[in-house]
Amino acid sequence: MRNAAFGLALLLLLPASARAASSQPAGVRSDCGSSWVTVVSDEASSLPAACEGFSRAERFMAERGYPMKARLTIHVLDRFPESYRKISPIIDNVHGFYDTDTDEVYIKTFRVFAKTPPDATPLGVAPSRELWTSYIAHEAGHHISIRAYAAAPKLIPREQGEFISYALQLATMAEPQRKELVRRFKAEGRTAFESADQIQLLLHDMDPQGFAVRSYLFFITPAGEKALTDFMSAR
Repeated sequence: MRNAAFGLALLLLLPASARAASSQPAGVRSDCGSSWVTVVSDEASSLPAACEGFSRAERFMAERGYPMKARLTIHVLDRFPESYRKISPIIDNVHGFYDTDTDEVYIKTFRVFAKTPPDATPLGVAPSRELWTSYIAHEAGHHISIRAYAAAPKLIPREQGEFISYALQLATMAEPQRKELVRRFKAEGRTAFESADQIQLLLHDMDPQGFAVRSYLFFITPAGEKALTDFMSAR
């Protein structure tokens, strides 16, 4: 793997660091009716929402001319594999990540996620199945954008990849959940990105919750759609 990055209670893109290849945990499985994905879960009740999260990401990217180019495996687990836990002692505080080397998304089960305090979820609101589904869409979006990136096999710059996945996550989120996030954001007097130049990694790392909403509000403008296309084209 390339280098590992973890953050407390954040959904992350995991550019991998040196480790043995991850094992595929046993569990219930679904192909979501697609030849492009397999969901492996510790709880059968998570399968429909995991498939829905994948479908949201696939539709969003395909509508913009970026179809699936590599198979994805989504692992929905109560506990992440030991190989990842050896990389970072805080892995158990992370809700999910995408491994760029193995084309795998790892997400905590909903029964684990549901116990998260509101201020410890990645977007700082009470855990819900809708929020959890949107996180799966976010991580699946990383997979699709990285594989469809014009400069592949080079990785898309992380701040650009996070902009794309957050725009996707909120754009495909159920409207009541999205409206609540935007309402809270604006109530704090914050505003959207005004240009693509403002999409910077430091802003993401300092305030990922704010970065998420700022990305969505910028994305729904013509300049934001253009930024997504420019980023995917390596411009």
